[in-house]
Amino acid sequence: MGEGSKVSPRDRLRALSTEQQSQLLDPAELEFSRHGYSKASLNRILASAGMSKGQAYYYISDKADLYGAVIERALARLVERIGLAWQTPLAAEDFWRQVGVFFDRLAAVFKEDETLAALARGLYEGPTSQGASSGLMRMIRQKLEELLCEGQNAGAIRKDMPRSLIAAALFGAAREIDFWFATHWDELSLSEALELNSKTIGMIRAMAAEPELPVLQS
Repeated sequence: MGEGSKVSPRDRLRALSTEQQSQLLDPAELEFSRHGYSKASLNRILASAGMSKGQAYYYISDKADLYGAVIERALARLVERIGLAWQTPLAAEDFWRQVGVFFDRLAAVFKEDETLAALARGLYEGPTSQGASSGLMRMIRQKLEELLCEGQNAGAIRKDMPRSLIAAALFGAAREIDFWFATHWDELSLSEALELNSKTIGMIRAMAAEPELPVLQS
């Protein structure tokens, strides 16, 4: 086999059955959700999993790789729990309505599932956790660009600027908003979170929408 076809440890992990993956990922998820990335102990995880380091390193490269696998599985569970199918919007209002419904459902799932909420907060712990989840951030950025394309086609997103610039601005704003929610999540009731969701989406919409034409003075 050529170098380009080399199988990675994570590929071997993905090839396992769900039950087999859970032997390692269940205790890892519990450890990362309780202690965050930096304070999580790989030794504790492996002890709970009943695995040696030699066995574990056949399926993961290191602690960061294991964290990435945990986040990958958690994201799949989050998407399933949200349970919404995005429909190609035909008009601007339909686009923003679907965005609002998605984030309302996201808030509800995080209030229902503390483990998912804790893992989401952990993404902002520091450079190490952010580095370990860089693949996730790249995927989200790519999905955002695809969403903006649909939004432009529906008349919901401005077209007077390069799409990549709009994506950069919205991605940065969304990450800061998400960080604020992660920091203050335990202080908010679901109703408060939903109200703030609506207002922040309105703020994002004001940034992203087609600018209103200036009123001409006669």
